Amino acid sequence: MPYISLSMAELKKTETAETDDEMKLKEKKSKKVFRHPVRNRIVDILRDGEPRTQQELGALLSMSNAAVHYHVKLLLEVGIIKLHRTRPGPKGITEKLYTIAVENWPDVSEDDLDYYLSYMVSWINERNREGLNLLKSGSFSIPFLTGSYSARAPLEELIKFKRKVEDLFNEFYSKCESLKGRNRIPFAVTFSMIPSREKNKEDSRNILEFEPEHL
Repeated sequence: MPYISLSMAELKKTETAETDDEMKLKEKKSKKVFRHPVRNRIVDILRDGEPRTQQELGALLSMSNAAVHYHVKLLLEVGIIKLHRTRPGPKGITEKLYTIAVENWPDVSEDDLDYYLSYMVSWINERNREGLNLLKSGSFSIPFLTGSYSARAPLEELIKFKRKVEDLFNEFYSKCESLKGRNRIPFAVTFSMIPSREKNKEDSRNILEFEPEHL
């Protein structure tokens, strides 16, 4: 999923979308396509901008070429991925290379907010599941930080903090992307600032952090 800012995006009203039945049907079909984890992973793989063939996608997903073809076909139909180019393949076969088409990502509407929130929560849960299993299966060799807490703050302070968090993550992400070619380790960063019913009568911080001594 690309970066979506609900404050910057113009939320489309349902009655406006209904004036164009074809567009509404296409958007509905696009969102339905994402509900399968394999198609989510294909989109995630192609998000780095590198074009790949069906066979290459299948190798990364440990799936047969025929199985990947079904999912690629659905993503092509709704325009979420597109044909980038072709190249000569083995035995005279022409290979098709696909890339993501972010410009055709479904628009955000008020009726879609529940879908997008559920989508983001699913990805956060998946990242946490994968990371926790890796930590459990091996020794603690890289730093990590996980946890949550609740707080009460004036609205203006909450907005300031939210913007600082956004700037911090975006700055670090951009820096990491600029360090290509160096010795890098894979890691996932998950975060959320969401409403809570916590009364905050006592310390609600539940934080677990680790940093190897040799660093």
